[in-house]
Amino acid sequence: MASEVLCGRCGALLTNPNAPCPRCGSPASGSYYGPRVRPRKNPAVATALAIVPGLGHFYLGHNAKGLAYLLGIGGLQFFGFDLDLTVIGAAVGVPMELGGGGLWIFSIVDAYRTAKRMESGGV
Repeated sequence: MASEVLCGRCGALLTNPNAPCPRCGSPASGSYYGPRVRPRKNPAVATALAIVPGLGHFYLGHNAKGLAYLLGIGGLQFFGFDLDLTVIGAAVGVPMELGGGGLWIFSIVDAYRTAKRMESGGV
């Protein structure tokens, strides 16, 4: 083996350096840098940012989860408060607000746990 050519995307050994990689289909480049390493995120910063619903998850790079928390908490709080304005609506509005508050606390804890998992090499 005079010179080995590796796939630039997945690192597979290529038998024909002019053909695309049989594993991932990318063209041969001869250089392999390994898997991308995510920068470490501070759990304390993620927890502090999570006081604003979804912001801690946006900081961690979990944008879909952050958007879900933002819309879920915002919707429950907004519509729950709107329903509180009537006596009959209070039976539905108060539990919605309490659910939104519970989801808010859970999102803060989840941002901390997600940052800790990312710090230890998971996720």
